[in-house]
Amino acid sequence: MVDILTTGAINWDTNLFVKEIECSAMEMPVERITRVPGGKAANVAVASARLLGKNRCGILGSLGDDEIGRLHLKIFEHEGVDTRGIFIANNMESGQAHILVDATGKNKIYTHFGANASLNDKLLQNKVISELVEEATILVAMDPPIPYTKSLFEKAKGKKVIWAPGVRTLISPEQVMQLLGLTSYLVLNEEELFKLTGKTDPEKGFFTLAANSNSLRLIVTMGEDGAVLFEKGKSYVARGIKLGEAGFAVVNTVGCGDAFIGCFAASIAEGMDDVSALERANYAGAYKATKHETRGSPTKEELDEFIHILHDSDIA
Repeated sequence: MVDILTTGAINWDTNLFVKEIECSAMEMPVERITRVPGGKAANVAVASARLLGKNRCGILGSLGDDEIGRLHLKIFEHEGVDTRGIFIANNMESGQAHILVDATGKNKIYTHFGANASLNDKLLQNKVISELVEEATILVAMDPPIPYTKSLFEKAKGKKVIWAPGVRTLISPEQVMQLLGLTSYLVLNEEELFKLTGKTDPEKGFFTLAANSNSLRLIVTMGEDGAVLFEKGKSYVARGIKLGEAGFAVVNTVGCGDAFIGCFAASIAEGMDDVSALERANYAGAYKATKHETRGSPTKEELDEFIHILHDSDIA
């Protein structure tokens, strides 16, 4: 029985590590290439499963009928993610992302949506999907198409809904605003907050969003500067973690937000309060930054040890 159900993209990531990301037409050397599983919803599902254990997290998504899709299913099985909610889209490729990562860990991502684009509200009429939604206590939506998201949120009424609309803040801001009443936690980075509200200050952005929902809780992730959570009349801060001071190097920030959200959802599922879950998720995101792979999120033991090291370094 699943506690957490994630939905959105499942991708295969090709990471190209370069010294710097150039915007000119010059040919630039690639120092290293990795090909690894990714996709925001898939990353969150794996991040939660590594903390909760096998078969407590499931995923709703779509894969192509290709070798990449078959490989994804094997990896999910190994990670303990329930795959009953994965559809196979015939005559479509599985989603793929090509990612440039520079020497500081910063990145640019170019995505071919592939089978991910086939997610639609009709799929939610499936009996197995209805059972999965009913089982779960927490739904995590990682920027799937808006019509599908709306239908899923309506189907999941009464559940805790964590929504990271991502690119939808740019292409469908009005529709995002309309769904805030069905959302428990809205997760945005600083750029997405500005796209959606026109505000750079997280607190002012929250006031803009709260006009559309009295019960909304907003989480703004700020990279190395930590994260902040707002709810009506209250705010909580998870301060930034200076990894270098504890002897860690930032090697790849792709997937840090996914590790954060996966850990936050798992922590809420385990009964933690918002403040404890926010702080723990902040550590998980920082841990991922020290790993080259997109799915570099920690197991429970790895996260506990990481937090212990940071506390010993007096920077946590």
